[in-house]
Amino acid sequence: MFSARKKALGEAVADMCHHQQGSHGWFAFHECLGEVAASREAAGLDRLLASLWRSRPHISDAHTITLLGIAVRHHLLEHSGPGDVFDPRLPLSRRTSALTDLLERRGDVIARHMESYSNSYTGARRFLLPQLVIGAFADRFAVPGVRLLDLGTSIGLLPRQLNNEAVFRRFAPDLRWHPAAPPYRSIPLEFVCGVDRPPLPTLDWVRTCHGPSDYYEQRFEEVLWSLEQSERAGRDVRLRPLDLLDSPGLAAFLTDHRVNVVTCNFVLYQYGEDVRRELVRTVTGALDAPGLLLLMDPSHALARQGCAVHAYQDGSTEALHIADVSDAHFMGDVTVHPDMGVVAGPEAYR
Repeated sequence: MFSARKKALGEAVADMCHHQQGSHGWFAFHECLGEVAASREAAGLDRLLASLWRSRPHISDAHTITLLGIAVRHHLLEHSGPGDVFDPRLPLSRRTSALTDLLERRGDVIARHMESYSNSYTGARRFLLPQLVIGAFADRFAVPGVRLLDLGTSIGLLPRQLNNEAVFRRFAPDLRWHPAAPPYRSIPLEFVCGVDRPPLPTLDWVRTCHGPSDYYEQRFEEVLWSLEQSERAGRDVRLRPLDLLDSPGLAAFLTDHRVNVVTCNFVLYQYGEDVRRELVRTVTGALDAPGLLLLMDPSHALARQGCAVHAYQDGSTEALHIADVSDAHFMGDVTVHPDMGVVAGPEAYR
């Protein structure tokens, strides 16, 4: 079973090397990881994977790959180690040798990071779509108070950004909607909370989750700016540790706080299909009516650009495919699908 799973991981790495945005920071690592995974001299990687898959059996290949890159980068930054594995200017053989050596010597430490944390990449632009969709949903169904929970919230940036028109105005022009976007509305927020797998990620960890490149430095600067702009709102946003795989705990939290809107962005790709179905079932079964679960997840398991947006309403586990976004960093095009009209009203699809 281990060899079959490792083979699948190697195939996923090879696919990710063809990502259109590979040059933005992670391509050099993915390229040498593929070489290490295919090597017969990869004892360090094998031990790390065996440990990880015992402690986190439901982790997806895409999440394993991204989390390994983040954990390696975090370790090198923490210990001021050379970043050869991330330097595309170096020969592949040198990068591969550096990664093989690091995993052999420090694989146990890197594995512990992977067992404790997740990919907590935080995009400052990803709130743009939830802002419009939740606002339209609340207006269409006359929801007097939105009680919102953000699953896999990282540092809680998205819930803090909601209803911040200054942040919205900065980023919204870079997103083109086809045929049209729902109009901007203020969401009648009554309760706002974010939860994530303990321990909650720090801003330093989030920075490590941004690739080592100028492109990702710009994205992280947007995060810092958005945090500053949303400082006042952040005082009203509660952040709580909660493992999303704890279905009874999650259901109890939803019912205890009478949550009627849940956002879950770039989280479910981290798990296998059975876990995804269970989370949808748990959330939709516990939401106050009228309830909305809004999911955004990368297309093609991070091997290609873009993300798909789905919604679930009124306790149903049937997905409504409401939109596709050409770039998961929310710069580019949003293609609106007819199901958007179910959530946001028919005018949203005219």
